[in-house]
Amino acid sequence: MARSRVKVFEADTIAKNIAQTFKDRPIEAEEVLDFDWPDVIQEVGESLGVAYDSDKWKPRGSDGKRDSEIYKHIAESRNRIYAEPSLIRPGDDTGLELKPTGPRLSLAAASRSGEIIMPESFAVLGRFMEANVVLHTGGTDESPKRAVRGDKGVVTFSVKHGMLGASKMKRNGRLQPFLFVYRRDFGVYFIITGDTLDIERDGIVG
Repeated sequence: MARSRVKVFEADTIAKNIAQTFKDRPIEAEEVLDFDWPDVIQEVGESLGVAYDSDKWKPRGSDGKRDSEIYKHIAESRNRIYAEPSLIRPGDDTGLELKPTGPRLSLAAASRSGEIIMPESFAVLGRFMEANVVLHTGGTDESPKRAVRGDKGVVTFSVKHGMLGASKMKRNGRLQPFLFVYRRDFGVYFIITGDTLDIERDGIVG
């Protein structure tokens, strides 16, 4: 990926606290990943649920490894999902027939103004399995129309070898938890935010 113009802040302590709270154990490993936050993202719809495979709460077996289990967070409030504008296209493996619409957000410009500053570090929650999404499939980018049940815009996204991460961004001076889907060899696919979205000992809430 081209080097991002998005300014970041040091968030190592935030990421460690999220990981320890979520998995209910001390940090066991750290990893350095070579990707950046995208310069521009598009609000393409709402996330209804996110499934992931995690070893949270699992003890080590006799072989020193931990089992994992598939969990699913069902959105309890409005969870917005953002993507790089070029990632969701008609005719891809979602079977989508319409081009998603929605407002675009320049993370690069927002970071320069101080409106949104992304974190430098994050916690890995587990392997990403899928997200159930209601896309914007009508109207304009400035005034999108939400898909309704039965529309082609109600889809399930998956990312082969995708991972689910979490951290907190600085938004208008306040820390806001968020989720994101990434691949180690590519970078960020989706970012999910919500007014009450958070990561707690019981899992993802909000």
